Amino acid sequence: MIFLYMLGLSLVLMTPLAFAYRGGRTRDRRGAALALHRAQLDELTRDLADQRIAAPEYAAARLEVERRLLTADSLKERALDGNARFLLIVTIIAIPLAAFALYLPGSTPDVPSEPHAQWLAQQQAANAQLDRLIALLRGRLAGEPTNTVDASQGEAYLAEALAERAGTITPEALALFKQSIANAPANASWRSLDAQRIAQAQP
Repeated sequence: MIFLYMLGLSLVLMTPLAFAYRGGRTRDRRGAALALHRAQLDELTRDLADQRIAAPEYAAARLEVERRLLTADSLKERALDGNARFLLIVTIIAIPLAAFALYLPGSTPDVPSEPHAQWLAQQQAANAQLDRLIALLRGRLAGEPTNTVDASQGEAYLAEALAERAGTITPEALALFKQSIANAPANASWRSLDAQRIAQAQP
């Protein structure tokens, strides 16, 4: 069903070309030039009547337009016979069909994408590795005296692992970052991590 919708949309988008096809009678170059200059003469007459231009300006402008009118009248050119309409009809039909054909089964190059099952297995493996790391860090911290440098370092690493596992800084991770920075030495390598994550968690 979606292919029918796509074909219909393509035909709708080609509608402007269809309007161009059913446009009025085509003129050759001479006829178009004559029509233009006659319209300019009519406009000059209206401007003079409305007093938008003075009589001397009107006379000079009318003389110039009449000169162009005579030049256009001398053009000898074969009138357009509308032969290009057949090409236009073919274009209106061919473009939607060609676009539709690109989406038919087997019409596009066979470029396999990464299977969802494979991506899911990779995500599950990464999460399982994080879970093992979190469990290991919790076990180490459980046997570590509080308010020590080792505990501060372990708390920073555990908080980072928890944030990565959740995809955001959880309340538990934030509490661990704060506890870690409170006991971290001034030159501790993980102190900047604590400060950065605490700042990121602030509303």
